[in-house]
Amino acid sequence: MTTLFRNFSIRRKQMLIIMLTSTVALLLACAAFVFCDVLNFRLELVERIGGIAQVIAEHSTASLDFSDPKTAEQTLAALNTEPEVVAACIYDRDGRVFAEFIRDRGAKFVPPPFRANGQEFTRDRVRLFRPIIESGETIGAIYVESDLKELPRRLGKYAEIAGIVFVVSLLAALVLSSWLQRVLSNPILRLAKMARSVAVEKNYSVRAKKTSEDELGQLIDGFNDMLAQIQQRENALQAARDTLENRVEERTNELANSLSLLNATLNSTEDGILAVDLEGRVICHNDRFPAMWSMPEKTVATRRNEAFVEHCATMVDDPKSYFMRVQELLLQPEKATHDVLSLRDGRYFERVVYPQLMNGRCIGRVLMFRDITERKRAESNLQKANAELVQASRRAGMAEIATNVLHNVGNVLNSVNISAELVLKRVKKSKASGLARVVALLREHEQDLGAFIAQDDRGRHLPAHLANLSTHLMADEEAIVRELDSLRQNVGHINDIVATQQKYAVVGGVKETIAVVDLVEDSLRMSEGALRRHRVEFIREFEDVPPLNLEKHKILQILVNLVRNAKHACQDSDRLDKRLTLRVTAGEGRVRISVTDNGVGVPPGNLTRIFNHGFTTRKDGHGFGLHSGALAAKEMGGSLTVQSDGPGQGATFTLELPCPSEEAPNKSHAR
Repeated sequence: MTTLFRNFSIRRKQMLIIMLTSTVALLLACAAFVFCDVLNFRLELVERIGGIAQVIAEHSTASLDFSDPKTAEQTLAALNTEPEVVAACIYDRDGRVFAEFIRDRGAKFVPPPFRANGQEFTRDRVRLFRPIIESGETIGAIYVESDLKELPRRLGKYAEIAGIVFVVSLLAALVLSSWLQRVLSNPILRLAKMARSVAVEKNYSVRAKKTSEDELGQLIDGFNDMLAQIQQRENALQAARDTLENRVEERTNELANSLSLLNATLNSTEDGILAVDLEGRVICHNDRFPAMWSMPEKTVATRRNEAFVEHCATMVDDPKSYFMRVQELLLQPEKATHDVLSLRDGRYFERVVYPQLMNGRCIGRVLMFRDITERKRAESNLQKANAELVQASRRAGMAEIATNVLHNVGNVLNSVNISAELVLKRVKKSKASGLARVVALLREHEQDLGAFIAQDDRGRHLPAHLANLSTHLMADEEAIVRELDSLRQNVGHINDIVATQQKYAVVGGVKETIAVVDLVEDSLRMSEGALRRHRVEFIREFEDVPPLNLEKHKILQILVNLVRNAKHACQDSDRLDKRLTLRVTAGEGRVRISVTDNGVGVPPGNLTRIFNHGFTTRKDGHGFGLHSGALAAKEMGGSLTVQSDGPGQGATFTLELPCPSEEAPNKSHAR
């Protein structure tokens, strides 16, 4: 009903509102009149019946005083003149019925309980009690019961009059509403008609005509202002639309060019590219992707990631692991991953997965496949070459150590040769032959030895000659003993050098617990002869560091090479105070062995190349030592670094090795 009313025209709504308002007002007015009439009727009836009851009560006092019911009944019989009274009775002072009146003798009348005063209305009766008083004392009461038949008749008559008034009023309201509603509806209808015209024809230049200064006039002014603003905005919107269309056309052309360039770029790469959304639908792929997987056209046409995965699984070595990996990618779409796929035909594909994000939210994944078969083969060959290079470097390093050892042994052997030559010269120049001539002379004069010594000139000079010969022989003996002792020391030094080298001549790769300081001392001992020969002062600054579990021969190889390089750096400099410092420290979980010299130093440009394979600044160098040392340090989990302030400023090479404990005593001592 409400929807139907809303769809009515404004004229009908106004007329309905006026008619409904008039109808409700008339109904309320009639109801008020009826209510007032019923109330007045009841009041008049009570007043009239009460007056009759009062008259009867006054005439019944004597009957009650003399207990004469008949007289009382005759008094009640006067009620026959009142047609609305149907029954009445008189009560004595004890509340008993003293006399009664019944209009219809055939009707049953039951007197109500005694009440001194009051009245009540029922559906069709009015019951009234009044006291009977004599000399200010209540001696009884009278009860009168009347019907309400007159009330329906009055209401019917009133309804006829009200109906006539209601119809006449509605007709007058209809005529007036039909005439007066035009004052309000016509401007609104004209405004609505203009609004429909504007909506259909999109003509915002029209304006509504204002006919009054009331709210309708304000509405028309607002409507005209709105049309003016809409017209202004329409013009601006049209200009913006034209500009937007031009920009859209330009952007469309740019997008088409970008898509063309993107497709060309995707197809120009050697990688297979596949883009899928989170539901597994294929968004796009380049031509390389199905080609590198030898994917049938039928499978490509499905554009379903599941079909692509099933086909790819048939080509890899381990389909089960491939499916499990795909499931992991589906569960973690925002995770970027990288792995390598091994195919049954011997090829290797590198798979890289990136999430596709939009406004910080993952909407899909991009998968890139690259054929790295050749790279895998190259890596394999490179690993073999690197292993061979490491082995060659190791052999070169060992040869370097052996060369250094032989060099030191050769230096000692030179001293041995010199000592042997000196002994030989002493022996050749010895006066021992003179002693033999003295012995022969004594044997010749054995029989007359006393006379010979006393009388012969040769015999008299014999004691002095023996004393002189003894002095020369003792001097030769002391010189020969000194040279033999030096020879013995040099031979012992050779034994020490060879024994030290033999101690580290073990199979590579075997780890054992080593004392770092002892190892440094061994490396220094193997080069001590060369350092002393070139007048290089060496200083020891060792802290107590924990033992390491590493390969001794690798560390020795590095240290011997560092000491030898430091010796060469000092030798090539013009300094007179050649100095080499070996320092052992520990901290932050590392043991550091530093070899510092004050030699020629390292130019800044060589600091980044000094550990490259084959790089050397010496004419007789081969560039293996530092390179192999850096590789060996890295294999043991450490590092080999260099620091130099420039040419002539010396250099410091530091070997860092992993330490099993970070808590190492910081007790330092110098030797």
